[in-house]
Amino acid sequence: MSKEAYRVPVTAAQIARACRGRLVRGPAGAAARGVSTDSRAIRPGEAFFALKGPTYDGHAYLPQAVAAGASVLVVQRLAPMPLARHTPVVEAPDTSRALLELAAWHRRRLRATLLAVTGSWGKSTVKDMIGAILSEAGGCCVAPASFNNRIGVAKTLLSAAPDDDFVVTEMGTNHPGEIAELAAAAKPDIGLITSIGEVHLEGLGNLEAVREAKAELIAHLPQSGALALNADDERCASLAGRFEGRVHTFGLNAGADVRPTRIRRDRTGWAFDALGTRFRLPGAARYNLLNAAAALCAARAAGADLQGAARALSSFAPAALRYEKRDVGGVLFVLDCYNSNPGALRAAVRSFVLESSPGRKILLCGDMLELGPLAAELHRRLGAELARSPIDALITVGPLSRHLKDAWSAGCDRPSLSFYSAEDAVEPLLEMLRPGDAALVKGSRALRMETIVEQIAARLANDQTEKAA
Repeated sequence: MSKEAYRVPVTAAQIARACRGRLVRGPAGAAARGVSTDSRAIRPGEAFFALKGPTYDGHAYLPQAVAAGASVLVVQRLAPMPLARHTPVVEAPDTSRALLELAAWHRRRLRATLLAVTGSWGKSTVKDMIGAILSEAGGCCVAPASFNNRIGVAKTLLSAAPDDDFVVTEMGTNHPGEIAELAAAAKPDIGLITSIGEVHLEGLGNLEAVREAKAELIAHLPQSGALALNADDERCASLAGRFEGRVHTFGLNAGADVRPTRIRRDRTGWAFDALGTRFRLPGAARYNLLNAAAALCAARAAGADLQGAARALSSFAPAALRYEKRDVGGVLFVLDCYNSNPGALRAAVRSFVLESSPGRKILLCGDMLELGPLAAELHRRLGAELARSPIDALITVGPLSRHLKDAWSAGCDRPSLSFYSAEDAVEPLLEMLRPGDAALVKGSRALRMETIVEQIAARLANDQTEKAA
């Protein structure tokens, strides 16, 4: 993130024009430095956008925003409550759309090269790797987390300083047209698609629709720009013909422009060759080799040099819950549960089975959500595949994962247990796990699979305290 995150100087009149709204009260020249969508975290001088959703309404917190020093209020309707009369109020049809339109206006003021990352999995890690590499080459503003929707992309753009050289955004989608809207605002110079697979089928319907949704990014790239595609992913690679500019590919298979070779693993990570350079990548997840290749592909298109890229990757640390290792009571837990889908689960298991552990390898698998009518079938397919893997035992959490367990049990005679919630699994796991075991924890965010590990750790710590007493 830039040094002065969200500190964009803009007047109330400029906000109104950018948002296609109207200034209904207050001085047009009142200045805002930055924006906020959270009345609890607003800083004096920021514009407050009162977002409205199915379960929240920022308009209820306008008095708190004023009290905290908001310099401009952006609303969908005038709130029927007393507000400080000197505070300008901009009325817009949709405050979340207004925020993105303001970000698009700010984007036109930037000189930075903008990179947009999308894909069915891996996009947050690739985005962070690109940001680390480009930070070696100049000023770089990177989305600080999975800021991949309308509000997140807007905040990323508004975080960019006028003197930044690069901006790295992440774009996600669960319905047609979403990436097109985000890309139209961000105007990326370089696009990257990490993968195309079974995600968000609830809103997209099928794999072809997923591919078309990701392809929306391409239409918003300039011909002078570049597109980076996964050569290992047939659906992804098939999009090359849709872009008339430079197309670069990455992958582990022969033929990719950026291809890791001479791959070696040691106690602390991986080493590999690519583009005539030796790279070192800390961490245990083998799937990050492909992520690193993707990041190198896009960063090179943006002008990054290989020596700086090597320095950046050698100290790269993935975000929390992305193949994060924790030792709890002698059991190695691998938390890869920021989110899940069939492709991400397969990749995590492929990395996990390479772990060196004296005991059993156990998979704690939570439901994969937003898969629509195919949800049960996709869980069954994964269960059948996992039954042929070297996983020693399976624990599932959630009603959908019961289908995965049933298919596993039909394909092998190794032990398995099924639970409705993460909390239900804690007590049986305390009895089942032994020092030396390794457990991969994977599931969609709503399952909060990491709480299993947190509760086990708390129970063991409490037992230790009682014994010491």
